[in-house]
Amino acid sequence: MGPTGSGKSTFINIATEHDTGVGHSLESYTSEIGIFKLFYPELSDGDIVFVDTPGFDDTHKSDIDILKMISEWLSETYKKNILLSGILYFHRITDNRMAGTPLKNLRMFEELCGKNAFQNVILTTTMWDEVNEEVGKLREEELIHKYWKSMMDRKSKTMRFENDRQSAFNVLAPLLESANERHAIRLQKEMVDMKYQLRETSAGQAMFSKIEDLVKQKQDTLRRIRDEMKRPSDDRETMDGLRAKFRQLNVELDMMGDDMRALKLSVSDRLLKSVVSRLGVRVWR
Repeated sequence: MGPTGSGKSTFINIATEHDTGVGHSLESYTSEIGIFKLFYPELSDGDIVFVDTPGFDDTHKSDIDILKMISEWLSETYKKNILLSGILYFHRITDNRMAGTPLKNLRMFEELCGKNAFQNVILTTTMWDEVNEEVGKLREEELIHKYWKSMMDRKSKTMRFENDRQSAFNVLAPLLESANERHAIRLQKEMVDMKYQLRETSAGQAMFSKIEDLVKQKQDTLRRIRDEMKRPSDDRETMDGLRAKFRQLNVELDMMGDDMRALKLSVSDRLLKSVVSRLGVRVWR
C-alpha cells in the first residue's frame, strides 16, 4: 500500500521479475487490485503472493471506490481464512514534507490496519537514488520519530528499497521470518466478525474526518480573503493564491460529498458513532 507513484509496482516488478507496468506520470497506473506470485526456493519454501493496491489519490477512482475495492478483497479472503503475512507501506523519501496526499494515505492506512496489525507492517522508503543521502537520512529520522512513531512503538519496522532485487528481498525478509504469525487487520474484523457496514468502520469514519478538515480549511481561507479585501494593498498575487485555494477546496469538498453519499453516512450518523465508540457499545438499527 501507499500513495500513487511511491514505488509499489516497481517493487513487485523487480522482486518477481514480472512486468506489471509502472506509471511514469502523475496519473496512477494501478487502478485495480493486482495479484502477483513469486516462487523463489532460496527465499521461501512456498509461494510469495503480492497484492498490489491503488493509493487513496488515484487519478481514475475516488477514495470511496478505492476503499470499497480494498475492503471487498480483504473481506472475501478473510472469510476463506486467508490472512496477510504482512503489509509493505511505501513512501517516497523524495517527498520533502509530510502533508497532503502522503499524510492522507498514511492516516487511511492506519485506520485500515488497526494497532494490533502494526507488528506485521514494513514501512518502506523508496527513491533513494533521487535524493542526497544526508537529506534522505534526515527525512527518514523524522518519519521514524514523528509520523511513524505510533506504528514503530507497536513493532512496525522500517526498510529501504533501493531498486534492486536483493534490496527487495531484504525488505521482505522480516515478514518471511514470521510468515506463520499472521493477524487479521482491523477492517477485516470490523466487516466480517462484527458485521459492520463499510460506513461504520474506522476507515469509513475517517473519511468524514477529512471533510471536517476541508471545511475548516475553507472557512480559514475565506476569512483570510475577507481580511485581504479590507487592506489597502495591491498584493494581487496573495489574493489570487487565496482565491485559487478556495476554489480547489470547493472542488475537493464536492468530491468528498459524493464519497459520503456513496457511503450513506450522514452527519447525525457520524456524531452518533463518535459518541457510542467512546462508550464502547454498538448501536443496532
